Amino acid sequence: MKIATLGPQGTFSHEAATRLEPRAEIIFQRTIRDAVEYVSANRDSAGLVPLENSVSGTVGETLDALTESDLQIEREVIHPVIHHLAVKGETDRITTILAHPQSYSQCEKFIRSNYAEAHLIHTSSNGKSAEMLRDTAEKGWGAIVPELAIQLYGLRSVHSRIQDNRYNVTRFVFISRNSTKPSGYDRTSLSLYPQVDYPGLLHEMLGHLSSRGVNLSKIESRPSKGRLGDYIFYMDLQGHQSDERVAEAIEALKKMAFVRVLGSYPRQY
Repeated sequence: MKIATLGPQGTFSHEAATRLEPRAEIIFQRTIRDAVEYVSANRDSAGLVPLENSVSGTVGETLDALTESDLQIEREVIHPVIHHLAVKGETDRITTILAHPQSYSQCEKFIRSNYAEAHLIHTSSNGKSAEMLRDTAEKGWGAIVPELAIQLYGLRSVHSRIQDNRYNVTRFVFISRNSTKPSGYDRTSLSLYPQVDYPGLLHEMLGHLSSRGVNLSKIESRPSKGRLGDYIFYMDLQGHQSDERVAEAIEALKKMAFVRVLGSYPRQY
């Protein structure tokens, strides 16, 4: 199996993919959108992309890319996020820290308490942070990275478990062209682009769920990338799209919005 995910090697995406399918061939991509597009273009592949972090919230790039694709979420994977502050070789003092923006936000209290004067350089991924640290000739550099990156890039951890929240996890989604049969404990993810905006629109949309006893576990909006004030809603419903009540609710929503089912898949929580 080929699994496309965010690279380079050593990211949490890589760590989660290896844990999910130890024998899979990992195809590293430059961005999340690249990973989604790779799966769309290669029928023999699947992808693993981050959708939501328990501390930093939803990964907007993933929502946007999935909405614009024809892929389905086949399953979700809950992966623990354990950050380390690593260096290359012996370092007396850390003056510069490489970090992906989300990784920094998840370790901000630790960094501000222990390395408040350090210069921060944002990177495109945790794997890139490790790669830049390995390749630099600068002294006093460190990076916020996963355990896998430390192993792969020959780094040394000077502080372990530096994440501010010890319950920090990321919800990844396994994407492919395959739909999933009901398991009896499922989640359905939707994107909805209302056809017309009017007072009470959201109330009416939610009413189609509550009147049928469909539990809404998450809702948020993101810009449609059209005019200002134009939004797409994203919902997570409990149940499978083939369940009678969920199917009826989706059909009702289609009368007032363009609806794309991003997937129905077994719930992990």
